[in-house]
Amino acid sequence: MTGREYLRVSQDRSGRERSPEEQHQDHVGVAAERGWTLGAPYRDIGSASRYAAKAREGFDRLIADLEAGRFGADVLLLWEGSRGSRRTNEWVRLIELCEDRAVKILIFTYERLFDPANPYDRADLLELAIKSELASAETSKRTRRAAAATAAAGRPAGRCPYGYQRRYDPVTRKLVEQVEEPSEAAVVRELFERLQAGHSLRSVERDFRERGIRTRTGLVFSSQHLRSLAMNPTYSGQRVHDPGRLSGHTLSAHATFTEAVWPALVTRAVFLAVRRRLTAPERVTTRPGRAVHLLSMIGVCDVCDGPIAARNSDRGREYVCHRKSCVRIGYDELNTFAEAAIIDYLSRPENLAWLNIGGDDDAALLAVRDQVAEIQAELDDLADQVGAGQITAALAARAEPAILARLKAAQAREAELTTPAPLRDFLTPGADVVRQWTAAPMPARRELVRLLFSPQACGQLRVRRSPSKGHRRPVEQRVWWKTAD
Repeated sequence: MTGREYLRVSQDRSGRERSPEEQHQDHVGVAAERGWTLGAPYRDIGSASRYAAKAREGFDRLIADLEAGRFGADVLLLWEGSRGSRRTNEWVRLIELCEDRAVKILIFTYERLFDPANPYDRADLLELAIKSELASAETSKRTRRAAAATAAAGRPAGRCPYGYQRRYDPVTRKLVEQVEEPSEAAVVRELFERLQAGHSLRSVERDFRERGIRTRTGLVFSSQHLRSLAMNPTYSGQRVHDPGRLSGHTLSAHATFTEAVWPALVTRAVFLAVRRRLTAPERVTTRPGRAVHLLSMIGVCDVCDGPIAARNSDRGREYVCHRKSCVRIGYDELNTFAEAAIIDYLSRPENLAWLNIGGDDDAALLAVRDQVAEIQAELDDLADQVGAGQITAALAARAEPAILARLKAAQAREAELTTPAPLRDFLTPGADVVRQWTAAPMPARRELVRLLFSPQACGQLRVRRSPSKGHRRPVEQRVWWKTAD
């Protein structure tokens, strides 16, 4: 007789597949006793429970080979019943396929050879399937209860986040505390400070790369990684508990927040200010960190309605119509004109009042933004269920209109409460506008210009054609403001 093994372990912390190899040695022994020849084994590292997120390629290949008649052996060897699966439906499918292909099942720890065609052996295998799934469910329940209790106490769990280090009891190896890791914590604080000041993620990424600042594994910090750090409530001293959420995914509607036992690296106010800037609806992320010219792709050509962009020519640097080169105007002259308009506009108290600078609606705004995120996640989940075949497209189509209506209402409320993030974090009533403008980095200035040079604020900055070729009229005669009315 010939046999093939299915070897599996839920985790392999040794990195040497020690448990599967030990299972294999036991199988070699029993095969030698019975005079069997063993073929190539199927292997997996990963959970077999119905709560597992990772696919088991070895088990899938085993099932496919049985279905296609490629298994090529008389016996399937398992070290114990739960090594095969902790899902009743998978066990039943495996039993039926083995019965159809006249394949017996040996379970080493039972010291027994089962014949799926024998009704008594089949009943024992089905009972084993139910017990395996029940044990898995009980383990999952205990794990979820322990995780919830740890979160409620504000204690850390999972991988130690960048910026912190953990101390363990030298005898029991239990976690004692999570404290700052000085060099990493300094990087995190600098990230928040620069983002609050208006620096772009790309500019921070570029600067960190040039300075040799790396992740723990020696990789360069990408702008996506930096954004995930800046959006992590851990650094403001909050413990997040979100059962079932996969790493890196948006928090679900069931997420809870608890005051953490570890020290915060930034204040709650700084964290909220940075999050508000990164999630603001008016935030534009095209060409992040690369635009270095104040009015490029913001000012408008009055001839073709296309944007203007900075270019170098034999006459020096100019702003030129990006679409058809309809108009061109002096670079420095237009920048000076635009900066004067911005400073004049922001120096008027009535404009600051209209923009609601310094408002105190943070709590309401954050609540409604969380609501928008939750409803959006509900829509995403609906789409995922359709894609996975869990619900039909027709059923999703009936549910979608009500969800969209709630999303539209929440977004309308958000629009009412929103104070533009570039203005809210960039300017303070009564402060020196010129000083703050001069100190701001270019990404923050462009963000502010994009917001103010709109028909609802200063007006859209539009550049006219010069009335006579070769004659350079003053910038005041070439520019006009298109307002909402």
